[in-house]
Amino acid sequence: MTRNRKGRDRLASGATLNTSKHTRNFTGLTARVKGFIVTLALWGWLPVGLADWLIHRGEPHDE
Repeated sequence: MTRNRKGRDRLASGATLNTSKHTRNFTGLTARVKGFIVTLALWGWLPVGLADWLIHRGEPHDE
């Protein structure tokens, strides 16, 4: 299926074309990786402390 790359209403509002072929939204990927880490910890394949450290490693820090 081809992705529609046109704006919402080009003629009436003069919206620009949405020409981006790639999105840089990694939120879904990050959530899946964190879910996988939690699942491994719940099954006992990964220590809980290590799972917690891995999940919190990429978050912003207050300094």
